[in-house]
Amino acid sequence: MATAAALPQQDYKRIGRNGKPKKEPTVLEMVKSSLPWDERDIVFERAAGAPLIAPAVTVEAAAHINITLSKVAPPHVRTVVFKISPQGRLTTAARQGASAAMLLLFKKEIIEAARRADKAIINVVANETWAELKILVLYV
Repeated sequence: MATAAALPQQDYKRIGRNGKPKKEPTVLEMVKSSLPWDERDIVFERAAGAPLIAPAVTVEAAAHINITLSKVAPPHVRTVVFKISPQGRLTTAARQGASAAMLLLFKKEIIEAARRADKAIINVVANETWAELKILVLYV
């Protein structure tokens, strides 16, 4: 009786409809399905004690970041909506077909471009998501 170690290893590949092997997706490959906003959002961290962000900074940061990304990233990796959150942080979302993880591969370039619009920016991170939990308590 042959053991599992003695059996030849088979190379299992994903097969497409036409019988040809499918190409494995890469990290920067465009996402065909729709991603929720929370998987596309990134947040810019600012230095402690920095003054409030002016609304004009969002337009300037968007321009600088997208110009920089056009030079170093694939065409689908861009940002779309820049907002100032209620907490006063600058946030943006990746274009449809890209994720926050794709944007963060170009973290250094994004920070350098954003600092041209706002010198107080020190870091960029993916948006946190919190699961919503409802607790039902029976009163006796």
